Amino acid sequence: MTLVGWLCVLLVTVAAVLFGQTARPGPSVTGRTRPIRVRLGIAVSITGPLLAAAVGLATAVASGAWAAAAAATVAAVILTAVVGLLLAPDTVASPQTPSSGKATSSTTRG
Repeated sequence: MTLVGWLCVLLVTVAAVLFGQTARPGPSVTGRTRPIRVRLGIAVSITGPLLAAAVGLATAVASGAWAAAAAATVAAVILTAVVGLLLAPDTVASPQTPSSGKATSSTTRG
């Protein structure tokens, strides 16, 4: 059961890191720097889940309570991903859509 718990930790951590990668913004069009809250949220979204998993693994090694540490680590990784999302909500957005909203076509029926 402990192996399954740590496999869940691995899967949740990978999913959280991939989710954090979506928070990475492209280059700023205006050249202005983003607010510190947004930059901190991006950093937490990308590196936070890995750090939480490492701390959970170290706790399991030190305490010997592998199953309990796995459950707490899954919760910590998810919490870290949510905190990163809350700090930088505007950077995780849907794909850009055209501003006019109309589909353009080069062919006409006639």
